[in-house]
Amino acid sequence: MTDPAQSARDDLAFVRALVSDGGAVQASLGEALLAGGLCYGVQCIAQWAIYISGWQAPVAVHLTAGFLPSVVFIGLIIWLSRRNRDAVPHGMASRALNAAFGSSGLAAMTTAVIFGYLAWRYQDMGIFLFHPLMIAVVQGAVWYVAFAIRRRGWLGLVSIGWFGAAMLGALTIDRMEVFILLIGVALFLLMALPGWILMRGAANS
Repeated sequence: MTDPAQSARDDLAFVRALVSDGGAVQASLGEALLAGGLCYGVQCIAQWAIYISGWQAPVAVHLTAGFLPSVVFIGLIIWLSRRNRDAVPHGMASRALNAAFGSSGLAAMTTAVIFGYLAWRYQDMGIFLFHPLMIAVVQGAVWYVAFAIRRRGWLGLVSIGWFGAAMLGALTIDRMEVFILLIGVALFLLMALPGWILMRGAANS
């Protein structure tokens, strides 16, 4: 029979390994978060600047602001994946860590399609504004998992920040100039900055 105590110790060791501090997995994750935070943060700030300026920008400008960040981000992810293919460990803990954060990316892409389709079908772009709120909640949940396992204060602050951004976004959803700026700042402070911290931590480990 399996020793329950040993099984529990093995489970605990596995869970702790999910968000281990050093190595290529942390660096790779940090790079992806930094890329996503910068790409979409710049997108939000650009759209915010256009909105508050009152500039009647051509459709081409709006399309560029809407799609170019995703094109750049996808390109960066493909490049990072190829570059880090041999450097990233392939153990179970490493795969689980990648899956935890990768699943939030899949959720973001899936819900973007869902909310985009509903906004198009009902001719109401306001529907799509719920998408960044959902992303904020998912990010808050993912970072809370990291905090619950590692008990590192900054991980908890990131989680709280994302949940707070979701709540503030809901309160300001009818004030577009505030809403877009809020999401942009959240992407810089709660995605790009933590990504940079993870990269630095991996480099110093």
